[in-house]
Amino acid sequence: MLDYDALHCFHEVLRYGGFEKGAQAINLTQSAVSQKIKRLEQSVGGPILIRTKPLRPTPLGRELLAHIQKVSVLEETLNIKSGLASHAAPLSVAVNNDVLATWFSQVMATFSDKRPNPVHIVNADQTQTRDILQQGRVMACISQTGTPVTGGQSTRLGTMRYQLYASPQFITRYLKNGITPEQVMLTPGLLYDEHDVSLLTDYQRECLQMPPTFSTCHWYPSSHGFVKMALDGVVWALLPTLQVKQEVADGLLVPLFPTKELDVPLFWHWTTLESAALADLTRAVKGIAKQQLK
Repeated sequence: MLDYDALHCFHEVLRYGGFEKGAQAINLTQSAVSQKIKRLEQSVGGPILIRTKPLRPTPLGRELLAHIQKVSVLEETLNIKSGLASHAAPLSVAVNNDVLATWFSQVMATFSDKRPNPVHIVNADQTQTRDILQQGRVMACISQTGTPVTGGQSTRLGTMRYQLYASPQFITRYLKNGITPEQVMLTPGLLYDEHDVSLLTDYQRECLQMPPTFSTCHWYPSSHGFVKMALDGVVWALLPTLQVKQEVADGLLVPLFPTKELDVPLFWHWTTLESAALADLTRAVKGIAKQQLK
């Protein structure tokens, strides 16, 4: 029989990205958590963790993560049916920065009106979130890839639209002789992190018909700071049109190429669990996405 205390330790260690933080979260020593996971690996006959930074589950570990999520959902369902007092089980989801910065707070508001379940969000690029779901670390995700994971489902939500923006001050300083793709790419630009390269690459290739170039780009891993850097005239930035509607209306940001828009498809993926809470979260995601996306 599986040791569910050890399974819980395993889950928390992966959630917090390391033994020390995982142990702190469940009020155990790092040594105790390490021993529990070691005994769990012995009982299931193989390693369940790849001890890299961050930690990753092995294929066997992914199966155990999926199992403990199912057990958590089943326990909540039984408690509701039996009338036992119990805290609502958390739902874990992976969501990218731009969605978090624009419309996912509305999803949270809608969901929270119906359910007390905490939602634990893993922040990752939309090219990475599906892998996190496949690893069993979360129950659902928003991804730009539509193919469902094994044992899961997916639905298209719509598209996030992106444009290249800069402030009037930036244009006056760097682009007073004209705005062309080649000239813009010689001026200071902005990337969120290494994963953001693919988004800018797609924009340069599909919208500007030019080879990718990032040699003038700063890296600034903050959604709020990303917009602020553009507003302050430091950089041009590829931003969701949803995020800067007011700034554009107020003349604080200007689309450098108004007819050149990049549409990124978004899909909601979820594991096939008999969970009323996950079903409500899925309905909230679909409903808000229908209002906000193209």
